Amino acid sequence: MSERIVVVIPIRSLRTGKMRLAPVLGPDARASLLRAAAARVVDAAVASGLAEAILVVSPDAEVLSWAAARGAGVVPLAQPAHYPGLNGAIEAGREWALARGADAILSLFGDLPLLAAGDLAALAAHPEAVVLGADRRGEGTNALLLRLAGRGGKFCFAFGEGSLARHLAEAHRLGLDAAVHEAAGTGFDLDTPSDWGDYLDLADAPELGALAGRLLAYEAGWR
Repeated sequence: MSERIVVVIPIRSLRTGKMRLAPVLGPDARASLLRAAAARVVDAAVASGLAEAILVVSPDAEVLSWAAARGAGVVPLAQPAHYPGLNGAIEAGREWALARGADAILSLFGDLPLLAAGDLAALAAHPEAVVLGADRRGEGTNALLLRLAGRGGKFCFAFGEGSLARHLAEAHRLGLDAAVHEAAGTGFDLDTPSDWGDYLDLADAPELGALAGRLLAYEAGWR
């Protein structure tokens, strides 16, 4: 019997953010990048066929409207004020999933431009209670599959700098088996100018090249 998995995608804004990319991308280009990357993550979750529901959790009305327009199976969830920040958004998603009897949640960042459906299947294939999709530097957690049975409901999220080690420590504290999953789709995020440069080097695939070319054209028009 297949697991009932709820995918949780926290998105603070589709218009602002990624300020560390400001040296290489202007505000309109960053907004376009946020939308394109978030759409890819949602589409990968849909295409994987793993998700009973895909929650887009946000305090922003524009993001919630965008999510509502993504089609059946994508659920906009307004982030409660008593669950602030990134960790709060994922906590709100877990609460929603638990209330509906889900077996697991799979949290995904919205800035994974290489993510594909197969990456999610590979994560879910791990049998451990906690499966951490490491960033490519082996420091952060870009994806987290948490099985909710037993003590999974008490797992404390610790997203932020150095989160991979903190999540492993939390799994150990609760006595939960944990695995670290490394793959390009879950490992590559877009936070820094260096990430953007590496992304351009990878952007020979048609869909990636189209996005990179569009953003670079915006930049050329501003100069």
